Parts: sequence; C-alpha cells; structure tokens
Amino acid sequence: MSASYETGLSMDGNDFSYRPVPPLAVMSLITSILGISSLLTEFALPLSMVGCVLSMLCLRTFTRNPNEFSGRPLPIIGLAVSSLCLMGGSVLHAYTYATELPEGFRRVNFTADISKKGFVETEGKPDFHGDVRELDGQQVFIKGFMYPEGKVDGIRKFLLVRDSGTCCFGGQPALNDMIHVVMKEGAADATYSQAMVAVGGVFKLGDLRRAGSLTPAYEIEATHFGVAKKRY
Repeated sequence: MSASYETGLSMDGNDFSYRPVPPLAVMSLITSILGISSLLTEFALPLSMVGCVLSMLCLRTFTRNPNEFSGRPLPIIGLAVSSLCLMGGSVLHAYTYATELPEGFRRVNFTADISKKGFVETEGKPDFHGDVRELDGQQVFIKGFMYPEGKVDGIRKFLLVRDSGTCCFGGQPALNDMIHVVMKEGAADATYSQAMVAVGGVFKLGDLRRAGSLTPAYEIEATHFGVAKKRY
C-alpha cells in the first residue's frame, strides 16, 4: 500500500514539504471501523484486537519519527475505537451468554452432550449412553434448529435437530441428532424460525425400540422457547 502525503509550505513560503501518512495509520483506522461489528457478534472481536495492535504499532512509529510523518490522529482514533469495541463487546456478549440461561436449568450442548455420545449396547440391545441417561428428568437448556414441517405459527410440537444442514435442506436427521419438543400446557406457542433456536424444558428419554426415521429417542417438555441469542 503506498503512503499518503500531506503538503505544506516551507519557512520561506516558496517550497512545498511532504510528510507521508504511514499506510499502517490508514489500516488501523479501517480495521477499527470494521471492528465495530464486534458489538453485534462475538466472532468479530478479533478485528478489534487487531485494530488495537495496528494502532499501537503505528503510534510507536510516530514516536520514533516525530517529524517525518503526518496523520497521527488516525491511530489515536483507531486505538480508542478498537479498545472500546473490544472491551464493550466482550462484556456485552459475556453478559448475554450468562443471562440467557433460565434459572434452575442446565445448559446442554446438542453436539457434545448428546449427538457425540451416540448409543451403546447393554446385553446385546441398544441403550442410551450413560451421560445422556443422566439428563433424564432434568431441566435442560439446549439450542438447535427447527425441522420444517409446514407450519409457521401456533406450533405446539416440533422436531429440534442439531445442525442447519439437516433443518434447511430437509435431510434425514440421525437418531442422536433430533429431539421431539412438546410445548408444555400453559407455555406460549412456538413460531417457526430458520435461525438457531433455544429450548428449555424437562428432558426425557423415549423408547429406543420405537425410535427411528422421524421418531426421536429424546423428548423435551418445553416451557421456554425463542431465537437463540448466542450460537454456543
């Protein structure tokens, strides 16, 4: 990237002097502006970190060469914006993650705590994994995607699947990748969403002998439903 230049008259008023703006100054400002998106998504937080580093490196260049460059306000602004976005974004996302969990519920990761556990054999018969069996009867908070069944509003029952590929393209979910969700009497209706949703309720084990196709082995009697605030 070529440097930008600032012109000015010399002491005698006849000659122009040039002081370049370091490319790093421009990069630090652009990165800090892009880093504002870290207030919306935690995945953009690294941009704010990079913005802080670039700004500090550029300010060091100005310190070492105080009379050779112009544009010092650029990295100062960049450092301020990046620092605010990094700190503010981190606090905001941490707070959202901590407060999205309903009181008395256990956070369960669909992939790690259920899908990857799979099933085992007990005396030659298929059985639930011990870790999954421990969830039976507990109030869990889990995230996934709604399997499309044609209804949009007033949903009382639906299939929660692990990934958006199965959900959005109508593929056949694996037995350990789907949960039957039934909204408990008195709980608000669910509304179909293509985004990740969060469900809270009592986790129950079904009958493995009858499970298969679109008949899940797991069920949740749900009291909480909504679009997930975080993807993890």
